Amino acid sequence: MSSPRNRKVPSLAASAVGALALAGLTVLPGTASAAPATGATATTATAAAAAAAPQAGGTTVVRNERQLRRAVLKANRVEGTATIRLASSIGFGPDRPTRGGALRGDLDLTDDLVVRGRGNAIDANQVDRIFDVRDGVTLRLRGVVLRNGQAPETESGGAIRSTGGDVTVRGSQVLDSTASGEGASGGAIVNDQGLLTVARSRLLRNTATRAGGAVEANLGTTVVLGTRMNFNNTGATPGNGGALHLTGAGEVTVTGSWVKNNTASAEGGGLWNSATGDFTVTGTELGGNTAAGAEATNGGGAVYNDGGTLTVSDSRMMNNEATGAAGSGGALLAVGAGDVRVENSELVGNTAPRAGGAIEVADGVVEVWRSELVGNSTGSAPGNGGALHATAATSEVRVLRSRVSGNTASSEGGGLWNSAGATMEVRGSVFTENVAEGDEADNGGGALFNNGGTLQVTRSDIDRNVANGTNGSGGGILTDGGTLEVTQTDITDNTAVRAGGGIEADIGDTTVSQSLLDGNSTGSTPGNGGGLHLTGAGTVAVENSSVTGNTASNEGGGLWNSATGTLSVTATEIVGNTASGAEANAGGGGLYNDGGQLTVDGSTIDDNTADGAAGSGGGVLNVNGTLTMSGTTLDGNSAVRAGGGIETNVGQVTLTNVDTTNNDTGANPGNGGGLHVTAGATVLWTGGTVTGNDAAAQGGGLWNSDTGSITATGLTVEGNTAPEGPEFYNVGGPFVLNGTPVPPS
Repeated sequence: MSSPRNRKVPSLAASAVGALALAGLTVLPGTASAAPATGATATTATAAAAAAAPQAGGTTVVRNERQLRRAVLKANRVEGTATIRLASSIGFGPDRPTRGGALRGDLDLTDDLVVRGRGNAIDANQVDRIFDVRDGVTLRLRGVVLRNGQAPETESGGAIRSTGGDVTVRGSQVLDSTASGEGASGGAIVNDQGLLTVARSRLLRNTATRAGGAVEANLGTTVVLGTRMNFNNTGATPGNGGALHLTGAGEVTVTGSWVKNNTASAEGGGLWNSATGDFTVTGTELGGNTAAGAEATNGGGAVYNDGGTLTVSDSRMMNNEATGAAGSGGALLAVGAGDVRVENSELVGNTAPRAGGAIEVADGVVEVWRSELVGNSTGSAPGNGGALHATAATSEVRVLRSRVSGNTASSEGGGLWNSAGATMEVRGSVFTENVAEGDEADNGGGALFNNGGTLQVTRSDIDRNVANGTNGSGGGILTDGGTLEVTQTDITDNTAVRAGGGIEADIGDTTVSQSLLDGNSTGSTPGNGGGLHLTGAGTVAVENSSVTGNTASNEGGGLWNSATGTLSVTATEIVGNTASGAEANAGGGGLYNDGGQLTVDGSTIDDNTADGAAGSGGGVLNVNGTLTMSGTTLDGNSAVRAGGGIETNVGQVTLTNVDTTNNDTGANPGNGGGLHVTAGATVLWTGGTVTGNDAAAQGGGLWNSDTGSITATGLTVEGNTAPEGPEFYNVGGPFVLNGTPVPPS
């Protein structure tokens, strides 16, 4: 038990020696001053000075509790640093007196002390804590085992309490110690406004009711080096920081250490940083830690940041869990307007029921730099952000030069998930084999999900991600409102069951620039937009990009635009895409417009296919919408039914300086090799060429329905082939070619 600071009482050297002898302690050379010599060699003044201020020196060897307590009492009474060596392990007796300084209860230190254990233990036997270090006092433990410390009820520091002291635990162990009762923290050690250094030591199986299963730091400076903090835990009030907890504006550094298998009943299974704390973790492994809090703001299986400054570098966070009903952040949970930086680190196999399998960002700025987020996952409540989830509109997330692979979200954002109003920047990163399993049409986003915030993806690779729910959308990216900007990025071989094999955009503004959409595909429900699909009244711009080799099981092998959407394609290659829908209004191997506004300028639409039983529009299929195209070439496209180059089913089409060459149809029925007009569509074509196209039945170049309208000016139509009307075929609607009416065929 603590006692008031002991007064340093002068005593004669001879008396000190006598006291040690009575206590049965070994007196080594230099333990106490010898009696003054007779004669002129020693003056009365010198003797008086020696008596008035005796000095500690040498080492006191102790073998039992009584010797230990007497040695500590002596160390408190003499100036300087005393040293005690344990010659054997020592256990405390069964009594817990209420007072007594060093002689009763815990060992109160009021002056500097070094304890060398050589592997021997001080076992408190749950009688009391072991050391109570006062303000300004230094304690050095070397090779000591502290075991079964028990702080007095509601007090902190099960084995060591330091109130403004300077404590170093080196090459030692603190085991099975407890701080219990309301507000009790630091099962092994509490550092209250002092300096604590734990180096090359083990802090195992310690428990605190409030916080800091092993260590509680309140303000001050705490340094952990090369140390194992394992199997520590907290109680339930509130239950934060299974291994280490920082309160207030302190500084904590954990370097080259192991933080494993610790448990917090609420937050920070391993480590917990305060709103004003400065916490640095370097070269450390955090594994198998658990945070069990049930609220959405609870969790952080390995680390919890409550708004302070947290840096994790060159570290590994593996198989940590947030296990509460709505627990978030399997490895790391950032709450409050703090700054978090994760650098050169690995976050592997972490899990959370609600969101953020590896990282949950509830607020503040989080930067992930040159790191790997691999194999993390969420549960189903709701199950978003397999690797990282940003909740608050005030969040700022940057993922830079990192790898996000093999993560799973049970609903949305197999890799990353961004909230409404928040900003997420992804740069120079790789996303591969992430999975979003949500069943709804607005679930998915195998690699990334943007829920109405601002998502910027630059110079990255998004490859082989999956939205595999019943109606999952956006195999690579799903953006639901907000702003999506994709620049200099390859989006390849991603898959979605419903739509948007590469990208699904549901309202909002999406820009794809200088990027590649290649080899992406959809399933069959309904299976639209192999490369990109726009749902709702959104705006999509595809610029200076390549859309190649994508597949839709129904419509829009490359790109698909909604009835209320606006899709613009500029200076882009749309090549080798396939739409496999069987109906006459399905197809659009390169592009499909479902009634919205589709603009194509300065682009190339080549070698695309509508290969369904009655698939139409090998290059482009426009259904009830407005298609405006200029300075564009359609070459080598093919459709089974009609419109090898372009099919417009109703709607309005304006073509300026557009060339359709070498496009063809199959035989069902096989009309309009270059362009086919179905029903009451209107086409205005100015400039360009229709050459080398082929239809299996009618209209090798152009085909017009009985209610359709084609007006072409300055258009070259030649070298096309078909059994009937090799250059053009008119069923009966208005058709004027270069000023000359074309009569019904």
